[in-house]
Amino acid sequence: MTKYRLAADIGGTFTDVVLFDKETGEYKNEKVPTTNENLSEGVLSGIGRMVQDFNDVDFFVHGTTVGLNAFLERKGSKIALIVTSGFKDLYEIGRANRSEIYNIQYRQPEPLIKRRDVYEVDERVLVDGHVDTPINSESLDKVIDEISNGDYDSVSVCLLHSYKNPEHEKRIKQKINKSLPRMSVSLSHDVVREWREYERTSTTAINAYIAPIVEDYLLKFEDEIDNRGLNRDLYIMQSNGGVMTSEIAKSKPIQTLLSGPVGGTMGSLTLGQQTKQENLICVDMGGTSFDVSMVINEEPDVTSEANIEKFPILSPMVNMHTIGSGGGSIAWIEGGGLRVGPHSAGANPGPACYGNGGTKATVTDANLVLGRIDAEGFLGGKMRLDWKAAYNAIENLAEKLGLTVVETAEGICDIANAKMADAIRTLTVSKGIDPRDFSLVAFGGAGPMHSMLIADHLDINRILIPTAAGTFSAWGMLQTDIRHDDVRNYVSLLENTDYEKIINLYTTMEEEAEEILKQQNIGKKDIYFNRLVDLRYVGQEYTVTVPLKEGNINSKAIDNLKTRFHESHLDIYGHNNPDGAVEVVNLRIVSIGKLENKETMPSTEESVGTPEPIRRKPVIWNTKEIETPVYSTSDLSFGHIINGPTIIESSTSTIVVPDKFLVKVDNVGNLEVLRRNINE
Repeated sequence: MTKYRLAADIGGTFTDVVLFDKETGEYKNEKVPTTNENLSEGVLSGIGRMVQDFNDVDFFVHGTTVGLNAFLERKGSKIALIVTSGFKDLYEIGRANRSEIYNIQYRQPEPLIKRRDVYEVDERVLVDGHVDTPINSESLDKVIDEISNGDYDSVSVCLLHSYKNPEHEKRIKQKINKSLPRMSVSLSHDVVREWREYERTSTTAINAYIAPIVEDYLLKFEDEIDNRGLNRDLYIMQSNGGVMTSEIAKSKPIQTLLSGPVGGTMGSLTLGQQTKQENLICVDMGGTSFDVSMVINEEPDVTSEANIEKFPILSPMVNMHTIGSGGGSIAWIEGGGLRVGPHSAGANPGPACYGNGGTKATVTDANLVLGRIDAEGFLGGKMRLDWKAAYNAIENLAEKLGLTVVETAEGICDIANAKMADAIRTLTVSKGIDPRDFSLVAFGGAGPMHSMLIADHLDINRILIPTAAGTFSAWGMLQTDIRHDDVRNYVSLLENTDYEKIINLYTTMEEEAEEILKQQNIGKKDIYFNRLVDLRYVGQEYTVTVPLKEGNINSKAIDNLKTRFHESHLDIYGHNNPDGAVEVVNLRIVSIGKLENKETMPSTEESVGTPEPIRRKPVIWNTKEIETPVYSTSDLSFGHIINGPTIIESSTSTIVVPDKFLVKVDNVGNLEVLRRNINE
């Protein structure tokens, strides 16, 4: 009988593994160094510490950044692009707009595909889907011959208006599969079925760029776990907040770009439901990066269009802002001033205190020197840190700056905190959202260490620290369901919509989605659909996505849709035009396949009294050394209250509590942190 549910999240420095024991209802966590030379080794090492027999595993979900890393580091596959004749330069021209209009050094990103690798095929589909020029077989055969001699790993196909009629793209893939059976092929209508030729081409090109790498990684990883006895589907975390089987992930690798960080957002959604907090700012600080996302009105903030490295991507994904600020971020000097990040010491050699030969000072080294983390108790005592190496690394910077070691260490932390607060402002204040109206959820190995100091910058009064904060993204993956998104272009004035046509388009999408979910072992009774509509005022370029809540599509449903659009436009942009004409652009569905999710049972007995610290030690607070109590999360239970300044240690993270904060333990073991100057 199977008894375990597993999740694994590969980070830049550590790999996190979470196990749920269905028999006992308990979660177990492991944090092991990431093995960059072979990422699966770290995952299997973490699993091996908790699972003796892989046959006992019922469900395994994996968050991987293999595709994202290949994209960011420009180490993807060599790809060819096939376009409609006459549109060879579409991808290179892109858009004429500048995303940073006041940056005189702004440069457009270098395209992933050189012009010489773009091939034209004689064919033409009109905007309404009708074929104007049938595909020319001789033209296609010539292109395939050139591709076969071009040493390509992958082909991206993006024909004009294929979102309306994809038959020509399908024919091209059939021909390529016949002539080049090992070639990876990405079709634009499979990847993203909506208009805007450049954005659709960019999205398909990125999919093709990472496809062979993601597929190769997943095939090897599947072989590894199969050899160990796990003969069940491997699930992959998606950027949209759901999961999918690895078979689906191989065909749509672009949905794995934010695979790891999104687990934390979905975990925060569950945490918000447990604590009755509807609006959350989710911050994940690991060894390499700091990721910010949001939960708004009990829903993850998902966008249908994103930009990564200045490339547009038309694919639903959790709206996330990432900066290079983590525990491994390197401190350095430029122009006589102290800088922190974005470069990271990574997993190897890592911070100087790891003892692997690193000599550059990092945020983790600064926290160790300040006494905020413990050389002996790091990761529950599983990893010993070299305090002297950390001190020497920071001393080297201090001498150049003319500061003391303590001043330099505090300066490193202060700069990192300010940068992370700015990252939160980018996702909130710059969009008219007041962060003071939100609770801050802090996780990742270093998140709880800096969360209260970041909250101070933003005047946020409530911070939530999950029970297993250090492995929270992996825990969040176990709280998700299978998700599939689809879209169809339909342009019409809202008041002139053809109800029957809309119903047919939604029905077609739902039938296709149901087949995809059935391939992932989801029964019909566990499938749910959410219908959405992209709307805009006539004359606008971009849209607002609004839920279509009514089951029947009629005049009343359309009126309600218009009302919701006006309200959403006001919320997002601060203005609306209730008398303006509204236009439909796209119809969307979100299909959910429910998976088995186990809730943590709340405690009913509230503890009395004050817990005893496991030790006391000197810690630097605002340049002053104070004898500070240190607690272990294993000794804390529902009802316990602790006043700062204090340090709380767990097996996966360290929680730093300054003097103006008060910590409460809730009935499922999470820590609720409040600033003392607010009314409780």
